[in-house]
Amino acid sequence: MPTAAAAPEATATPTTSPTPTTTPTPTTSPTPTPTLDPCKAPYEAILVSGPTGPEGADGDRVFRSLTVHPDDADTVILGTERNGFVRSSDGGATWTRLRTGLRSDFLYPEIWDIAFAPSDPSVLMAATLDSPGPTIGSAPSVIAGIYRSTDGGQSWRQMNCGFGTSRVNSVWLDPTDPLIAVAGLEGGAPSFSGGGTGIADYYEGGLYRTVDGGESWARVPLGPDDGRNGYLEMKTLPERPRTIITFAMNHDDLSQNLGFARSTDAGATWELFAGELRHKPITSFAVSADGGVIYANEEGTYFGWVSRDAGATWTRSAIVQVNGPIAVSPADPDLVIFSAFDALRRSRDGLRSVQTVVAAPQVEAQGGLSPFREIVFAPSDPSVVYAEADGYLLYRSDDAGATWRLVANVRADVLNAVP
Repeated sequence: MPTAAAAPEATATPTTSPTPTTTPTPTTSPTPTPTLDPCKAPYEAILVSGPTGPEGADGDRVFRSLTVHPDDADTVILGTERNGFVRSSDGGATWTRLRTGLRSDFLYPEIWDIAFAPSDPSVLMAATLDSPGPTIGSAPSVIAGIYRSTDGGQSWRQMNCGFGTSRVNSVWLDPTDPLIAVAGLEGGAPSFSGGGTGIADYYEGGLYRTVDGGESWARVPLGPDDGRNGYLEMKTLPERPRTIITFAMNHDDLSQNLGFARSTDAGATWELFAGELRHKPITSFAVSADGGVIYANEEGTYFGWVSRDAGATWTRSAIVQVNGPIAVSPADPDLVIFSAFDALRRSRDGLRSVQTVVAAPQVEAQGGLSPFREIVFAPSDPSVVYAEADGYLLYRSDDAGATWRLVANVRADVLNAVP
């Protein structure tokens, strides 16, 4: 019987599913919480009740904190050793104590320098310090550094981002732009011990510059050992407003001094000059309005160094008892007022001859006569000059330094006044 042929294998018809018409729901990650830079972390600033000192190491020293408003010779702001700021708007007749925003550790930081922004005097910066040390953590140094005010000193904000230490000696504000500033930080070893963040054997200083009002700072190189120097003063030239002059000194080792330095571009770049004074202890200097004449005090010598060619060459003055701060009139490069420790002297001939005493402290502080720490001509009126002595004693002259009067004993009149 014939065999039946096998039926052909059937081919399955493929089936297709319809394309879905729904759109998948996208997955989103939660917005990350921004991490706050430790140097901008909020802090609690408590007003310290009452004045501190003078006792122990704190003796009502005034450093170089005397500052006169750029447009008003009657408005003065002073810094104290541990008690914040005081301000007068009537030539010293009445005063207001200012400290809102200042950090404290039972005491406020020492206030060494204050600068108004000439283009906007509501803006100020203050250089404050404690021992060299970190800017964050629990070390005593964290209360210090740069503070900025935008309301004429009524309140302050600490602005240390970018600093390697909070020991700030000096500050300069650009006369044309209140967002540009230069700060001088002093290097050194901490005088405290403990477990604070970042405790090191040595904290380097240097020159730092900001172009955003202190939100961030960048170090500007000056030369070898610039981090081991201090920058006690910064002077600007009224006739060349973006020119700054400073003196870089290492108090412990003068061989590491960088000496006089000049910037003509608001602190962006610097050049060293006056090499013959580089390794001397220049603790104060003054510059004429055009920068052509410079006076310098070499500590402990009682004469002054004078340059009449913008620092190219120098001569020694007679022994005129220069022994502290020195100031030159913005209207007359030969009119110089200087401290002979506890007395003020005045020269009309550019330190060419010995001068007589024109003022001496009327009040004793810490059991002895008070040394003068700062002398300032009012930028808006060169006939008005202020001088400040330890004990928070403020003197004023209205005749370019010929005669003087005591206008305020800040401790007695302000700090100890009943609120």
